[in-house]
Amino acid sequence: MPDGREVDQAELLDVAKDEDRARSLLRALRTLSTGPDPKLREMARGVLRGDLTAQQAFTDPEYTAALFSGAAKVRRAGEQRSDAEAREAGERFGEWQRARRAEDEREDKGEGQDRSPSAPGQQPTGPWRHSGPGGLGGSRPAGGFGHR
Repeated sequence: MPDGREVDQAELLDVAKDEDRARSLLRALRTLSTGPDPKLREMARGVLRGDLTAQQAFTDPEYTAALFSGAAKVRRAGEQRSDAEAREAGERFGEWQRARRAEDEREDKGEGQDRSPSAPGQQPTGPWRHSGPGGLGGSRPAGGFGHR
């Protein structure tokens, strides 16, 4: 919010529609707020501060263009990797999924909230969940993609 407080999951429910998606969206915004793309950093920080709503951010032409541009880069990188790289990425993704599930279980049990956007030593590639780790569209992927 403008007073220095970060928005919480409940404040994202109007866009996310359920708690799991709101949690995922909050994590994605935190990740984007420190990411390499200046336009996405600006957007994420604005939403986290409460300067603009998630609805405003996701309908702004400049911000949506930056999101789609990032998604296209991830897609192209995936298409260009070798079979060995794809297997390795799949293994890392499986580890990342297990860490996220464990974190979600801790949060659901009320053991506190880890503000880290990813498993230790890993950084999600973008906000496209699922569409990809950390995403805007859904909760946890099952078997690679989709809802759990």
